[in-house]
Amino acid sequence: MRSKLKWGDFVIIGVVLALAAVIAAVLALGVSGDRLYAEVWQDNTLVERVELTDSTDRTIDLDGHNVIVLSGRTATMQSADCHDQVCVRTGTLTRAGQVAVCLPNRVVLRITGGTSEIDAIVS
Repeated sequence: MRSKLKWGDFVIIGVVLALAAVIAAVLALGVSGDRLYAEVWQDNTLVERVELTDSTDRTIDLDGHNVIVLSGRTATMQSADCHDQVCVRTGTLTRAGQVAVCLPNRVVLRITGGTSEIDAIVS
């Protein structure tokens, strides 16, 4: 026994697909307009807070221990003199809530502002 799709089924499928496309477009456009900031912390002290725009082009050198590159709406821990290099391998940060941490040098690179995908932070 095989059921056949009727005309009304196609209407419902079309409406659901159209609604999904509208929701995806609203979410995509809403996130792109938010302001993003790169915060550089060292020893629990805010060293710099820079707004990330399309024209941002900045390099922050922390006494030769860590080099942070801000380019456009992205931030990267380019180099570090620590042994494990976890902060460098974190890669490019592009969204609010992303963090690169260099524990040996006590340096934190954090993206703030905009919309975060993190639900909660427990401390």
